[in-house]
Amino acid sequence: MSIFNDRKADSPPSQSSPISSIIGQDMILTGDLEFNSKIQVDGTINGNLKGNTLVLSSAGRINGDIEAESVTCYGKVDGNIKAGSLFLKKSGVINGRVETTDLSVESGGVLNGEIKSSQQTPDLKAVKNAPAAAPSKVPEFQEA
Repeated sequence: MSIFNDRKADSPPSQSSPISSIIGQDMILTGDLEFNSKIQVDGTINGNLKGNTLVLSSAGRINGDIEAESVTCYGKVDGNIKAGSLFLKKSGVINGRVETTDLSVESGGVLNGEIKSSQQTPDLKAVKNAPAAAPSKVPEFQEA
């Protein structure tokens, strides 16, 4: 019995749940990453992420797509994000499409791309079994 954690083991992690894994600032991970808990990325990930709760620190970089129930972005993402809730902090930069039911952007946060509001959180089990789509490029602005 723990006096510090009385959350049931089968209940989903929330924003206040403890971080279970950290990708350190000196780490570079190449490849896709799937997780069912809350992770913090202080280093660089070159690949796609699927999971529950992601916290990208101001030193963190992700070059790939993200699908998660909750994303808090203090760092830089070059890729598309599909999330139930997305919190873009003032130091955060996202270059890519965003699909979410709950978007919060602090003053100073940068979002370069398309925003789509979805009515429901992504079904990660269905997404996990679906074939990967080819990454799409955001069209560039052309003057007439």
